[in-house]
Amino acid sequence: MFSNTAVQNIRQGRQYFRVFNPPQLGSAEDWLNPKFWQQENAVVGQSKGRNTVWFVSDGHREFVLRHYYRGGLPGRLLTDQFIFTGIENTRSIAEFNLLLQMDVQNLPVPKPVAAMVCRSGMIYRASILIERIAGAQDVFQMLCSSALNAASWYQIGAMIGAFHGAGIYHSDLNCHNILWQETKGEGKPWLIDFDRCEVRQGHKWKSENIARLKRSLEKEQRLQPEFYWQESDWQTLLQGYQASNNAD
Repeated sequence: MFSNTAVQNIRQGRQYFRVFNPPQLGSAEDWLNPKFWQQENAVVGQSKGRNTVWFVSDGHREFVLRHYYRGGLPGRLLTDQFIFTGIENTRSIAEFNLLLQMDVQNLPVPKPVAAMVCRSGMIYRASILIERIAGAQDVFQMLCSSALNAASWYQIGAMIGAFHGAGIYHSDLNCHNILWQETKGEGKPWLIDFDRCEVRQGHKWKSENIARLKRSLEKEQRLQPEFYWQESDWQTLLQGYQASNNAD
């Protein structure tokens, strides 16, 4: 497990915060509130999918602020409300803990910064703040404009192998959740969005997990007018996965 010497737990009324290496601006209550960042003119972007994700900056680092919402039919009724069964079981704290554990293992994930749980009886709402990967772009966006070379696919496969070797199950492994970062002419893949992800034992789940990624690539290939991916890319990814020292 990770060392929690730098982790702070803060209670403010109905709100519970877990903090690690926080922003140099505001307080715990501020960090998880989009209105605070707007008032500080510190919003540097946003992603408007089904729900808005905010990109914010304290002048030194950039962060991603995400509120947790339900999906499917329950989401139409409860929207952002979840049943409270213990603080460590909440969506934001569980993701925060897993991110910190993976960061200690030197896996390529964004660093957690702060997590919030606001409880009302047996119901809670939650948000999380994580560091933004500088200069990174998701693989889906990249493939809509150009192809990745074989070395990049090999690296992506090796990265997934490292996660699987560490027993990390990603519940939504797809091309939108893989980022590619170019730094000084060198590329590096990252994996993001660890909501409802977990550490698993055994090996049976690994083949289905990586098959999920292939289905996402095949789906986007059908849906997008231009999508630069082909079967040979997948075979190269598998070579990287199988060659990863941690994949077996």
